[in-house]
Amino acid sequence: MHGGDIYRNNIHYDFSVNLNPLGFPSEVQWVLTEAAIHANKYPDIYHEQLVKDTAELFDVRQEEIVYGNGASELIMAICHAFSPKKAMLITPCFLGYERCLKGASHNCEIINYGLLEEDDFNLTDAFLESLSSVKPQLLFLTNPNNPNGLTVKKELLEKIVKVCESQGTILVIDECFLPLTGREKELSLAYKIRGCKGVIVIRAFTKSFAIPGVRLGYAICSRKTIADDIKMHLPEWNLSIFAQMAGVQCLKQLDFINEAAELINRERSFLSMELTNLGFKVYPSDANYILFKADNLDLKEKLLEYSILIRECDDFTGLDKGYYRVAVRNHNENSGLLTALENVINE
Repeated sequence: MHGGDIYRNNIHYDFSVNLNPLGFPSEVQWVLTEAAIHANKYPDIYHEQLVKDTAELFDVRQEEIVYGNGASELIMAICHAFSPKKAMLITPCFLGYERCLKGASHNCEIINYGLLEEDDFNLTDAFLESLSSVKPQLLFLTNPNNPNGLTVKKELLEKIVKVCESQGTILVIDECFLPLTGREKELSLAYKIRGCKGVIVIRAFTKSFAIPGVRLGYAICSRKTIADDIKMHLPEWNLSIFAQMAGVQCLKQLDFINEAAELINRERSFLSMELTNLGFKVYPSDANYILFKADNLDLKEKLLEYSILIRECDDFTGLDKGYYRVAVRNHNENSGLLTALENVINE
């Protein structure tokens, strides 16, 4: 269901998870080490400093921010808070949405809007008609989408927000990968949420700062009442003192994200071109990962022989055997992947 299974495989290069290829800042490492000294204390139940700094960054009210133990906890809490009878997903997409919807509302009707391969899995204006027809209570939208990595066009996103507001649909937009595209300020709803009625923006430090083991995410809500409803479905002390201290430090390291985005854009072009040269069908991406299609249906297993892990995508709705996703890593790692792939092909 997810990448990152390094515990049951002997892995040297993990291309199955899409983390910042620069790793995490040294300042965050120092703070995590310091947090161990405070492990004998309860963390702040209100995450006060973390919430305050986040509100200042996005120019929103503190009451509109909800912090969680990773984005996954927030997605589950959102589904429980609204317990929708009808929800809409744009597929292929992150598998966690469907799991949380089914867990929170057993009778929820889940409508899948399938992206087309001939459109390179790009979301187009044709979606608006379907959205208006279905009228879901909850719409999950990922920007950029996972697993193909394309961002939603700014004009289309504005139209989606208007349709959702006109029919009372709560829009949950997952922007966990957006900072690493280098287009965050241009495309993020987090900076424009003040004028919205029913929007929830989900973010996480996991991908941007490569700290999945810390577990830290947050939601910015367009209304305090939405935030309050989500908080009612979260446990007390859901953030460790490690997560709180790391998060405060991460918010001071935004230049680190810009540096990573430059590397990713450069290496994504290189990796996409070389994968194409190897004969794979490569789909356009704006993110730090690439979806491609291969005739070799055992590619994941064969790369494990080289201690390389990639993400097989046949469990995504709308995809089948032969689709794979790889993260964009640093140049040496990307070159190592390409060499292994060339060896597999030549075998």
